[in-house]
Amino acid sequence: MEKFWQRNINLLLGLFLLLGPILDALTGMNVHYFHFNVTIGIMVRILFLISIMIIVLFVFKKKKVIIPYLIIGIYGLFYIIGMIQFKGKIGIFEEIQGLFKSFYYPILLTSLYAIKEEVHISKLTLFTTLFLYLIFIFVPLLLGIGYKTYEITKAGTLGFYNSANEIGGIIAILTPILCIIIHSSKKWLPKIAFLIMYLVVILMMGTKTPLLSLGITLFVSFIYFIIIDIKTKRYKRILISFLIVIVGVLGILSILPRTNFYKNIETHLDYLRVEKITDILEKEELVDHFIFSQRLTFFHNKALLYYNANNYQKLFGIGYTRRGKSIKMIEMDYFDIFYSHGIIGFLIFMIITFRIIYKILEQEDTLSYERCMLAVSLFLILITSLLTGHIIIAPSVSYIVIIIILSLNKKDKKELFFASNTLEIGGIETALVNLLNRIDDSKYNITLVLEEQKGALLDRLNKNIIVKELKVSNNKNFILRKIINASRKLWFKIMNYENYDYSCCYATYSYSSNVLAKIASTNNSIYVHSDYKKLYKNEEDFKEFFDSRKVQDFNKIIFVSNESKNSFIKSYKDLQEKCLVINNFVDISMIKEKSQEKVKTKRQKGKTLFVFVGRLDDSSKKLKRAMNLVKELNIELWIIGDGPDRAMYEEYQKELKLEKDITFFGMKKNPYPYMRQADYIILTSDYEGFPVIYLEALILEKQIITTIPTSDDEIDMKDYAFIISKENNKKEVEKIIRSKNKKKTINMEIVYQNRMKKLETLFNNE
Repeated sequence: MEKFWQRNINLLLGLFLLLGPILDALTGMNVHYFHFNVTIGIMVRILFLISIMIIVLFVFKKKKVIIPYLIIGIYGLFYIIGMIQFKGKIGIFEEIQGLFKSFYYPILLTSLYAIKEEVHISKLTLFTTLFLYLIFIFVPLLLGIGYKTYEITKAGTLGFYNSANEIGGIIAILTPILCIIIHSSKKWLPKIAFLIMYLVVILMMGTKTPLLSLGITLFVSFIYFIIIDIKTKRYKRILISFLIVIVGVLGILSILPRTNFYKNIETHLDYLRVEKITDILEKEELVDHFIFSQRLTFFHNKALLYYNANNYQKLFGIGYTRRGKSIKMIEMDYFDIFYSHGIIGFLIFMIITFRIIYKILEQEDTLSYERCMLAVSLFLILITSLLTGHIIIAPSVSYIVIIIILSLNKKDKKELFFASNTLEIGGIETALVNLLNRIDDSKYNITLVLEEQKGALLDRLNKNIIVKELKVSNNKNFILRKIINASRKLWFKIMNYENYDYSCCYATYSYSSNVLAKIASTNNSIYVHSDYKKLYKNEEDFKEFFDSRKVQDFNKIIFVSNESKNSFIKSYKDLQEKCLVINNFVDISMIKEKSQEKVKTKRQKGKTLFVFVGRLDDSSKKLKRAMNLVKELNIELWIIGDGPDRAMYEEYQKELKLEKDITFFGMKKNPYPYMRQADYIILTSDYEGFPVIYLEALILEKQIITTIPTSDDEIDMKDYAFIISKENNKKEVEKIIRSKNKKKTINMEIVYQNRMKKLETLFNNE
């Protein structure tokens, strides 16, 4: 159970984030229809907070959080004692509710900061949360239903929501996240449609905060890109940017008079009997009423209550009620916390908040556009908390605030993502396991997503590697299959969009893995394990295969051999700069250790033993060539592996009458004891990339006879194997056996150290 929560904490956090808009819509309906203040939203959020505290304490075993928990708990006890002592039990429920709402934020922030290295919430999850909030306003707006933003006088629609300040605050602080996604997306139609919906909502809500946040966000974005363009001397783009800004501003100004936002300004000015907006600045009460919505008056009133309170209340707070009735909130969070919770409550709240923010901001990191927008979001959080309130003392908003703050945290480890088919025994699968196990898990966290979480090699994976399954539906109904697969892809995208530092499609042929790798990170690669020109003889078929996988969209294309890279470049000359060679890995110590295991089968005396290990697929392996050598020479052949053509090969064995000299062992989880007995490892394929069996044979210091003269950046197999012709090779093999010459060996550990350095360069996007 502990492992489950450790590996699925982000799923829980992401789901709760997406649940927020629905909870708040239900809360709105509850308040409007049933006039009941204890809502389902509050109850669910209490359960969520308790769950997170338990997970942090008992699953992740972060004992340091006990101290802040105790401090807040002791303060809460003194606060409640004070409320009962000086106010009686009337209104005590509202006081406890106010205590929970205010301290929900520091408790949850403390909890999630304790596991900050485990928290990875995609920006698309935040974006989708914003989308859901907008939908619950936009649809009722179109249908002419929903609730008004203001009870009286002013215009505005809030859809199915209840609190204009909270919903306006959420939209405001998520606006920079909107810009991150819009900037990274290449699909123009969805971008335009979403922006139209966003603008309609913030202009028709009638509140100032979202529009102000949009202005700040766009201004910072404009400055950011102008600086980038100046540095890169793209002056034409600067001119275009200015023109776009001018057109955009003129467009908004032309639409503005038709919006509820503008109508509310006119209504407010009429109410104050002010002809020009500049006249507002002439009187303090007008500034308070028009700009601060009388918050300065509320501030004065609450400050007076605090001033007249006793010393105990000044230390622990005057609370939220007076003589059984609610005290009007200032709607400026810092001051509401100070007066409601006193000097001690305020210090606890602020020390926790700003200590964590300081620790995150002191980390050095490059100022990418994403980080710039997250910083803007944090700025908006701090400003709106002061000026409009309902940000850090409203649980629905404060959870989003916490996720944004933690998104600014620079992780100690980089996040790596690999996608493949299964971990059944096979060359590619074995190479993947060896690669993942070799990655330094003190520097990197590794996630592997499989189409099917099955296979004998699963047990060989490092236990720290997170393995997940994302099945591809094979439903016979074409439409249903498309819907299922599209929904699974969409869900993966929402939860994982660009959430990793590096991603890799390891199974070239797997379309699903291909898509997932491109979603998971912009720093992505695809592995090509074979020369696909040999598989697709026709150039059109070859290009159709790679075009269907949009290979040009990958940051890097990794080949396991120079031959397969050069073959690919002949058809994709424009992608040459993206291509590099990094061969597969094998587990050196494991191979040597497992090769010592005892097997019952003994080789025949007086015969040269050839061992083949691989998939029995005649389209590439052409194993009949090796079987014919057994017929013509004094050779015994052991065949390790299985595949679609095993029955055909067994039939051919009978035709040659070689039942005694050729043995089929089937699939073996440990083929190395059989390889250890071999005189030669043989491969008679038509095509390969850089077969893993070569590396395994080199480690076991076995001689290799092969039809595949391949190479990578460190190993040229012409130096380490006997290369023979694909046909009519009897004399060549006979000469090799008779001469008893041996090819040179190689220190694979040094090779692998160099290879891992190349990969780490990719992981770190250097």
